[in-house]
Amino acid sequence: MASDSRFDLYFPATPKRDSRKRPSEVPRLGYLRETDAGKVWVVEWSIPEGAKHGGSEIRRVKSINPLIDTSLDKFNPAAAVVLDTETTGLAGGTGTYAFIIGAGFWVKNTLVVRQYLMRDFNEEPAQLTAFAEDCRKQLISFNGKCFDFPLLANRYKINRMKFPLDSTNHLDMLFCSRRIWKRHCDSFRLGDLEKRILGFARTDDVPSHLIPSIFFDYLQNRDERMLYPILNHNRDDILSLHQLTIAASQTISDQLEKGGNDDDLVLSIAEISFMSGRMKEALDLLGRINGSYASSPTLIQALKIKAHILKKFRRWEEALDTYMRLADMDSEISALVESAKLCEHRLKNPAKALELVRRAEIAIEIEEYCRGERTFADQLDHRKGRLLKKLARRKKPGIGLSTA
Repeated sequence: MASDSRFDLYFPATPKRDSRKRPSEVPRLGYLRETDAGKVWVVEWSIPEGAKHGGSEIRRVKSINPLIDTSLDKFNPAAAVVLDTETTGLAGGTGTYAFIIGAGFWVKNTLVVRQYLMRDFNEEPAQLTAFAEDCRKQLISFNGKCFDFPLLANRYKINRMKFPLDSTNHLDMLFCSRRIWKRHCDSFRLGDLEKRILGFARTDDVPSHLIPSIFFDYLQNRDERMLYPILNHNRDDILSLHQLTIAASQTISDQLEKGGNDDDLVLSIAEISFMSGRMKEALDLLGRINGSYASSPTLIQALKIKAHILKKFRRWEEALDTYMRLADMDSEISALVESAKLCEHRLKNPAKALELVRRAEIAIEIEEYCRGERTFADQLDHRKGRLLKKLARRKKPGIGLSTA
């Protein structure tokens, strides 16, 4: 298999050695690295800061917006290792090996992508040792919490070696990407995100499902050129993951500082702020959504979050107005019920609460009749009975309104 021409796209290729002078075990590409556990094949690419990756420029960034993952304290991408593995399968059990461990990290103003390759299964201890020597205290992955991280932890355990990533700050960009772009992307595969977000389209890329079979063919033929397309694939994964981290952080910061015309994106950032407990920030973002142009689902979700925040701030009148807008837009039964609760308990207006309960009864009657249920209707009956009693007491002279 011929070498992929994209090896020279960003980086100078390793000079080919004269095969007559090259020992049989020395690889054509990369070098052999000595470790306490033996030798491991290492391929290394150096990407200078400012190089292009699709439509984005590779930059060394020392901080990211904390809303990407509020569980991480002062995460520094420039001090992190970007991790991606190529494996013999997706099962993740004891029979699954990571035959390539790819790691990207900054060395001064150069992003180094270092790939540790296992030429045979007996080289795994050397591979794991070399990777452990280069590990950092912070980690960026894509679905690594569910796959790469537990897989590598298992491989270190099987080899009776200390797992070097145990105490790292781990940023998994799959979950961050879903939270930010869930209303923009149908697929959250890294290859699809890099096209949509980074403007990076791969050419002649090896399909992921073929990677294990190519490695097993390599074990039979021992032609290292068979692995070159996989090295390309792994390198591009690491570069895209690094750039996706920067893009996600910049997207959140831009929305918070400058705003924008993308109501769906504003809503997603507002949801992230809301779930992080930053209520005032979320309320400010929701106020930027244009009710005249936003889609109905976007506006409905924005009103739900806004009403909840206003209740937290004890701004009862504004919360009631928001719930009423929501009920008018969507015939939302829960919005009517919440409005009735506000009128009864906070605004001390049982007559208005009773009106809202009756309105909710009409909205729910057909729905629950068709499903053969009366759970919600029974709750409304109970609330209506209590409100009627309150109104009856109010009409009697000398008797005040009860606060049930």
